[in-house]
Amino acid sequence: MATRQPSCILFDLGNVLVHISPPAFLQRLGLDTPDHRLFYQAHINEIVRQYECGNEDTDEFLSRLDSLFNKNAEESSSAARGHTISRDELRTAMLAVIGTPVEGMLELVARLGRSLPLGLLSNTNPLHYDWCMEHLPVLHHIPSHFLSYQLKSLKPDPRIFTRVVEGLQIAPGDIFYVDDIPENVEAGRRVGMNSYLFSGRERLEQDLREMGLK
Repeated sequence: MATRQPSCILFDLGNVLVHISPPAFLQRLGLDTPDHRLFYQAHINEIVRQYECGNEDTDEFLSRLDSLFNKNAEESSSAARGHTISRDELRTAMLAVIGTPVEGMLELVARLGRSLPLGLLSNTNPLHYDWCMEHLPVLHHIPSHFLSYQLKSLKPDPRIFTRVVEGLQIAPGDIFYVDDIPENVEAGRRVGMNSYLFSGRERLEQDLREMGLK
C-alpha cells in the first residue's frame, strides 16, 4: 500500500459504502431455489449488465425482465408462482438488492471530505443510484460521481478508469481508490491509481491513519 498522502480518495459504492446482496432479487420474488437460480441467474446478469452499461433505460430494463419471467414459455416462473410478476414487483425486487449502509463509513467519509476531494466510481444503474441518493447520506459528502451507466462502461474495463482520471484532473498516482473486488482493484492499479482492497471500515481507517489521514 502507498504511504504518501493522496490528493483524492475514490470510493466504490456496493459493499464499501452500502451492503448489497444480489441473491435478494430472486428471494424477493419467491424464486430463490437451486433450479430457479440455475435457470435465471445468467439471464439476469446479462440484462443487468446491459442496464448498467447504459445500453438500455429503466423501461427497457423492466421490459426485458418482464419477458424473462412472464413470457418464457415452458419454464415461466409465473406458472410456478401462480400469477404474472408485475413491473412493480420486479422494481421492488431490484431495490431489495440494496441493504444497509456499511457501519461507520458515513462518519469516515464526512471527516475525509473536510480535507480531501472525494469521488465515487460505481457499476450501477438508475434504479439503484436514484434510491441511494435519496436514502444514503454518505453520497452527499462525495461531490464527484462517476457512474457506469453514464460513462457507458463497466469496471474493470480500463476505459472507465481513464474517464475518471480525466474527470478529476488529478494524476492517477495521486488517487487512492477503494474497492472490494480484486479485479477492479487491479484494474485501477494498471492505470496508475493507488488501489486498495476494502475489507472493512476499521482496517481502512487504520491504513489511512498510517498515511497521515485522520
